[in-house]
Amino acid sequence: MQDVPRKNDAEQRPDEKKKRRTVDELISDTAKATADEVVAAQRRQRNMNFYRTTERLLRSYKKYKAWEDDPESYGFFPMAKSKDISVAPPPGSGVRDRVEIYEEFVNARKASFQRTMARYYDIKAVVEKFQNRPEFPVIRMYYFGEDANGNDRGDDAKKYTWEEIADELAAAGTYRSVTTLRSWRSTLVQEMTVLLFGIDGALSIEAREPKQGQKKKPEEKAGTDDA
Repeated sequence: MQDVPRKNDAEQRPDEKKKRRTVDELISDTAKATADEVVAAQRRQRNMNFYRTTERLLRSYKKYKAWEDDPESYGFFPMAKSKDISVAPPPGSGVRDRVEIYEEFVNARKASFQRTMARYYDIKAVVEKFQNRPEFPVIRMYYFGEDANGNDRGDDAKKYTWEEIADELAAAGTYRSVTTLRSWRSTLVQEMTVLLFGIDGALSIEAREPKQGQKKKPEEKAGTDDA
């Protein structure tokens, strides 16, 4: 019995060829779409300035700590004439009593407190890892509103300039130039950013580093635009 020869590609029916091409194209299109999605996600992460996010957390650190020490000061209960409490029901809703509205307000504040404390515990863990570094007083003075000895200067105290930070540290026995102190701050905040946000934080910092041969912009030399 003779073997039946297999049909080559040219002899295959058009619907078979079309079906095979469709599967191949589907695999190729899926792979390309996945790759595009990954690249787009990386670009979004690079465009997020995690360094600035870390700075905002550091500036809020003392406020968060005060709420940790005294949770009631967060404001879980509405004041007598709070604008957040209204007996007028939203359009299309039924009549709502004050008890229901009051409970909604309290529950919303509790949820807000939990989210805030979650952010605080993240930055607190990072601060504890760095607080014994010799450069850390710069963080305390620049972000926490403390003096060179770690004392709170109060909510009404004017923010230090870098020259004032250098002078106070010199009086406490640490003699460094303003340029060195700003470099300390930038390095510490970058390291904190990586600890807080992992690879996304590292990519965010790397994306803002000047390419070889390029000069740093004034805000990049300081590490931020508020220096």
